[in-house]
Parts: sequence; structure tokens; C-alpha cells
Amino acid sequence: MAPNRRTNKTILAGAALLVVVVAAIVTAGCTAGTSTPGTVVGLTGVSWSLDSYLAENNTLVPALPGSEVSAQFGDDGKVVGSAGCNHYGADYNLNGTALSVSPPISTKMYCEEPEGIMAQEARFLELLGSAAGCRVEDGRLGITDASGATVLTFVKGVPADLAGTAWTLASLTSEDGSMVPIITGTTVTAAFGADGTLGGSAGCNHYGADYTRSGANLTIGSLVRTEMYCENPKGIMEQEDRYLALLANVSTYRVEGDRMVISDQKGTDLLVFDRAAEVPDLPLAGTDWVLDGYSTGGDAVSSVIAGTTITAKFSPDGNVTGNAGCNHYGGGYLLDGANLSVSSLFSTLMYCETTGVMEQEARYLGLLGNVSSYRVEGDRLVLTDAAGTDLLFFVQAEEVPAAPLTGTLWTLESYSLEGDAVSSVIAGTTVTAEFAPDGNVTGSAGCNRYFAAYEVSGKTMTIGPAGSTKMYCNEPEGIMEQEARYLSLLESAAGHRIDGDRLDLLDEAGTTLLSYRAESVDQP
Repeated sequence: MAPNRRTNKTILAGAALLVVVVAAIVTAGCTAGTSTPGTVVGLTGVSWSLDSYLAENNTLVPALPGSEVSAQFGDDGKVVGSAGCNHYGADYNLNGTALSVSPPISTKMYCEEPEGIMAQEARFLELLGSAAGCRVEDGRLGITDASGATVLTFVKGVPADLAGTAWTLASLTSEDGSMVPIITGTTVTAAFGADGTLGGSAGCNHYGADYTRSGANLTIGSLVRTEMYCENPKGIMEQEDRYLALLANVSTYRVEGDRMVISDQKGTDLLVFDRAAEVPDLPLAGTDWVLDGYSTGGDAVSSVIAGTTITAKFSPDGNVTGNAGCNHYGGGYLLDGANLSVSSLFSTLMYCETTGVMEQEARYLGLLGNVSSYRVEGDRLVLTDAAGTDLLFFVQAEEVPAAPLTGTLWTLESYSLEGDAVSSVIAGTTVTAEFAPDGNVTGSAGCNRYFAAYEVSGKTMTIGPAGSTKMYCNEPEGIMEQEARYLSLLESAAGHRIDGDRLDLLDEAGTTLLSYRAESVDQP
């Protein structure tokens, strides 16, 4: 059923009050006594959905179509649920078949649809608070008043399927048992895949696990997460640890409109989620992906070393390119449904001294070459091996505005050698290009300054013979050969491509000759 439409003025206030309500219920103490022999069997551990209620004229009438009224009786003596518009909570005492419910406490939202929902809600809460007895027969729950008249009837709620749903955490149970909202400025998510996998952000790190569902029962398998450390906002790491600990302890769940509540085996609510806005699955090809984590063997997942960025872009032409953390790389890929294979990987030959970067790069390229399949979950990409083990975890890269060709200082990162070989720029040398609006390109070829005329029409580009100064540099070794190769490739350019802060000069076949990075851009 579609969720009710709520007025804007009360949504935020209602959501805040819900946290207070749940916290008050948890901390107020439980007046329920121990159930006696002969007690009603099957009341707890079920999400009951309202079927009918006693109207003012003393006749049972069906619940309004399009409304969602529920009740879940926990083993801890608390009943919670949705009254149709607002969420509510109360204490209850079950003694044999005798049932008493304390006056329910609810949030204070106002709903306009369906017509009559607020009157139904008020009547429902009144009748629930007047309960004196109950019975469960053939999957139905009846609640009676002091005269023995049936005032509320429920049917077992059909648990919503979690597969393909995504949620954002609203509140969680703290160490003292109270329900508290998540820290402002943090986002904690949970996405349930159709393949039985659960993943999301725990606030700082991304996590993953397998899950199984049977009716309203939910089991989360062993959790793995990346290993980043976040300092801000204050308390984010403690919240993350608490969230993952609670997630590992879940036993049941219920979905009430756009809200999901996860509870432990005692029926105690642990985590409260709001339904996340739908994010359509991004296409594999044409999306800029940035690595978020990678497998280090077994179930262990490592985050990327701080200060390094590893990227991947699968082009529609069957090529994959990116930055492996130190060097740029490329290769080919083949798709067959969800099957993905990457082959003929090559990279530039730079060496980066930052501890662990080269080992991380080797690990990444090794895993990329071992990929067998992929899946996209919204704005996340997971690459998997033939055994079904997740190897590489990507998120969509933040969009980088395209740097203008003119007015930008472009610094060369790699250049083509003979055949398919690509070389990075010799360490200690800097090769640049600045395209002026007047049709001249100038820069440093590594040793000498150079200059040439260029023309651009759409994506095509031609560069005339380059003139240069006539210095000779002895160091570093190979600099003059690199300079000659660079100027030769520059004159061979037939096209160009700008992707964010990267510029590639291409030959007539579309092969990349020179790859630059935007070093600085003149501000208008």
C-alpha cells in the first residue's frame, strides 16, 4: 500500500518526537508480569495488521483501504506499531488470556489521506488502551474489552520482501537501552540485494554481509568492513561500532510504510530505518568509478590508502582505463550479461615512494585481472571472481567539471611508445602544454621550451611542427629521448578528449598518444 501523504509542517517535528517516544517507552520500565500457564500462544514475535475495529455505533468495520495499522507485542512487555499515520508505543501485561495495555504514546503527525485516517487512528488507540483480553485463533488476533466484546481484530502481517530495498538509519539503541537519533552529519545505509547480500555505509566505512529471511525472521551473517578511520563528526567511529554490533544481533524485522524496525530475539527494537530514495543502477560503461575497498584475502576487506585514488572507467568501446594509485593503466574487457573479464592490462612505469602504494597497486591490478562477473547496486559497483568472492568495491566518483582546453596548464603524465606500450614521464622531469586562445600551444618539453600552432574543430585537433630552444640536458638519463618522442607525438595529434581534469591527445585511429592532467586553470 502507498504511504500516507503528510503535511510538511509536522514531518520533522513528528520524526523527532518518535525518537523521544521510543526512548520513553524503553526507559520507562516494564509493568508486564510473567505470563502464567494457559497464556495466549502466538501473540508475540508477529507483526499484526489491523483488519477491523469497533466503530462508535458498536459494529465492526474494516480498516480503511490504504491505511497501515499494525501492532507488534514484544517479549519485553511492550507493544509498538503504526496507528495509520503516527507511530505509537505502550506497555502491556498478559496474564493467561487477560490483556491490559497502558495508554499508548504516539507521535503527532497529521495525515490527509486516506480520508478519515485521523479519526480511525484516534479510535484505534482508544480501543487498544481499553484492552481486557485477547485470543489468537487460525492466524487471527482478537482483542476484547471488559465486557468481552471484540473491539479489534488483526491478521498476521505479510512481511515485506527486503530484496532490492535500500534504507537510511534514523535511530539506534544506545548502550543504556534508549533509542537515540544518529549523529548529525553522518549517513548510515543498508541495501538488501536480491542475491542475499547486504551492504552499505556504516558512517565512515562500507560494510557487507550475507543475510537470510524467513517470514519476519532476519539473520545477518559475518560482517566485513573497510578499515578507514574518520575523525569527524565527533563520535562517528563509536556510532559505527555500535551500529554493526546491533546489526549482527538482529532477529526479526517489520516494515511499516516507509519505516523499517529491526529487533533482537527478545523483540527489543535495535535499529530504526527510513526508506531511502530510489537510486537507479548506474551503467557499468561510461560511469566514472572510484575504488572504495578491495579484498586482501578471505573475508578481509581493506580501504584504499589515505591520499591515494584508484579509478576505473569502462568505455563503450571495450576498453577500461584508470589510475591504479601511482600509475595509469589500461586494458580491454568483455561483457556477457553479468559476466565480465578484463585482459591485456598495461600501466605506466612510475614508482611512488609512499609506504604501501606500490603493493596496493599490484594487488589492485592483480584482482582486476581476475574478475569474472560484476553487479551494480545503485551507485556502487562490485567486481567478483569465478568463485563468487567479492574482490573490488567501487562507488561513483564525484563529478569533476571538465577543464577548458585553453587557459589550463596541462602536465604530461604518460605518453605512447611503439606498439601498445605506454610510459610515464621520467621522474624529475616536467612536460607541460598551454593552449592559448590565439591558436598557439607552448610549454616545456622536459629540457627545452617549445611552441607550435594548433587548430581545433569539435573533437579534431591538428598541431603544426614545433619549434624549441636548443639546450641539451644530461640529467636525468633519457630526458632528451623523451623530449624528442614528445614533440613527435605532439605533431601526430589528430583529435583530443577532455574528461574532467584529464586531457588526452589522440591519433587518427583514436589511440591515446599523450595524457595530461590539469595542473591549474585560469579563473574567469
